[in-house]
Amino acid sequence: MRGPSESEWRRQSQLIEEGDRLKDLLGRLRSAATDRAEYEPHDVTDDEAALQADAVEARLVAVETALDRIESGEYGLCRVCGSGIAEQRLDALPATDVCRACV
Repeated sequence: MRGPSESEWRRQSQLIEEGDRLKDLLGRLRSAATDRAEYEPHDVTDDEAALQADAVEARLVAVETALDRIESGEYGLCRVCGSGIAEQRLDALPATDVCRACV
């Protein structure tokens, strides 16, 4: 198994930082929702907060999956067709696991 390339190390660092930010944001969203639930009846804001938390959690899963793919040597390969993902696409979307053709 090959070791991570320089660009993979850079992206790994970016992904770790993004994962940390997402974990913090998810914690704050959940905490705010819990605090609000104790004092206010359910309203549309609760649904919006739940949707936001779901979106953040999905992004966090994508980031963690990308980090796992770096560790396993599969990073940069499309999970659908197996071809390489363009460097420009990985620069723009470091957590992506599909090439442009398979989107």
